[in-house]
Amino acid sequence: MRVEIAYERRVEVFDTDRFTEAQPFSGRSMLADFTLEYEAAEKNGLWLTAHCYAANEGYRTDGEDVPEARREKGWRFQLASPKEAGELESVTMDGETVLARMFGELVDVMKLDRASALFAGPGGSVASRIARLNDYLSNADERLAASSVLMAEAIGVAPDVLECAIAAEAAQMEPADDDESDWMEGYEDD
Repeated sequence: MRVEIAYERRVEVFDTDRFTEAQPFSGRSMLADFTLEYEAAEKNGLWLTAHCYAANEGYRTDGEDVPEARREKGWRFQLASPKEAGELESVTMDGETVLARMFGELVDVMKLDRASALFAGPGGSVASRIARLNDYLSNADERLAASSVLMAEAIGVAPDVLECAIAAEAAQMEPADDDESDWMEGYEDD
């Protein structure tokens, strides 16, 4: 993973793949869990936490069960102090913007991107895909068309999510009440 923090006159790059031992957790790590903690960054700073999932012989059994690798505590790294976080312009993780300063405030771009993908994503939001799939399945299967519970189950969402997605998409189809049609009213040819 690569984290880049841009400030006004410098960029800091933190790379978990380079310049470190391939298995920093005593050679037993089979999986790493990285968490970038940025909530209230200007108060708490910016932190990266790394845990490992160790393949420990003590977890093996002689039975037919699959051996387990359990999470072990790792390390917590301060990438930016609260003072530095107050000066940062943006933070990217593996090329994706996580935080960006806009109008003097930090914006949680990851949260914005997730919400955008759910409700207004390119190529169809999740809500529009749910509504379209509902329409398609309603035409294809009378049994599903008759039961919102069965329909929701077939789509893979909760019934209230199905209802909200259909309502949200229907609201997008309603024409806006505006007076664009008469914007030239009052102007006369000279």
